[in-house]
Amino acid sequence: MFGIGSTELLVILLVALIVLGPKSLAKVSRSLGKAMGEFRRVSTDFQRTLNAESAEADLREQEAARRRKEAAGPAAAEKTASAQPAPEATAAADEADALNPPEGSPLAEALARARAEAEAATHGTAPENDPAPVTDKAASPTPPADGPRA
Repeated sequence: MFGIGSTELLVILLVALIVLGPKSLAKVSRSLGKAMGEFRRVSTDFQRTLNAESAEADLREQEAARRRKEAAGPAAAEKTASAQPAPEATAAADEADALNPPEGSPLAEALARARAEAEAATHGTAPENDPAPVTDKAASPTPPADGPRA
């Protein structure tokens, strides 16, 4: 609060109490609180008005750009419409980008390793960093080293 510490604030309130007196200090504090509340309301209203004006200006610019494209001819409008991807495609691309971690992060490295392991598992090859794959001994065609049991 303006770099005023608790001790400075206490000294200011004590001096105000001595100068103004307890009755008038209460009235001054009340009117100061009302003035601060009014200032906040006006400030918030001003901010809302600025945001609304900005949004309206953006809409006007978009409408003017759309009218310019329509005035350029139907061929130009079809060309720009065909150049833009479908909303579903852009939503899927945005979602995929949101799921990818930043390059060089530990999460990106772990994800790359997991993808490599999954790729290797689908192709039947072992990843280069992993030890030999574990095989099921019951399904192996070779008999145990001590020979068949009867």
